[in-house]
Amino acid sequence: MRSNDGCLERLAGDRFSYSFSPTSLGMAITVSCSCGQKLYLGNFLDHDEKEIDLSKYGPLSKRDLENKKFEEDVLRILQMEDPRICAIASARKPTFDMIYFFAMGVACHSDSRISKSVLYSYSLDKNHHKTKNYTGTEQENIELFFKYFKQKIREEIEKYDCENEALLKKLSS
Repeated sequence: MRSNDGCLERLAGDRFSYSFSPTSLGMAITVSCSCGQKLYLGNFLDHDEKEIDLSKYGPLSKRDLENKKFEEDVLRILQMEDPRICAIASARKPTFDMIYFFAMGVACHSDSRISKSVLYSYSLDKNHHKTKNYTGTEQENIELFFKYFKQKIREEIEKYDCENEALLKKLSS
């Protein structure tokens, strides 16, 4: 609790959640902080007691928490790239408009880095004339959206040490 003193409370006012899983070796206990860090404990009798390395489990900085939230929101948008998940979420065939508006909805309530990573439907040229960015077929527009989005997100996460394996895997595909 001391190492995560600066972490934010969840909606219910709690900061920690506890999970107890009985195993054949003893009780496995997981303590999860609202910042995402987990501490694995247990009453296993076949190991030596060790001092906890607080430098490994220290509280996350405000910037670390912002990056974690950013990564979660990016993953939420990237999930829509899978047509099966998109169809489950909407109960219909995925369309470019559905994916685009979902991404814009996430961007409105997220880190500004996400809105900067979306290729908008229209752009203004130097003479302030409106140019349509998505002029292909439905599938081509979806591919263009995700290609541009992934490229910009890659540029953003190169600015810090991203350890989110799920995000890195999605960006490499």
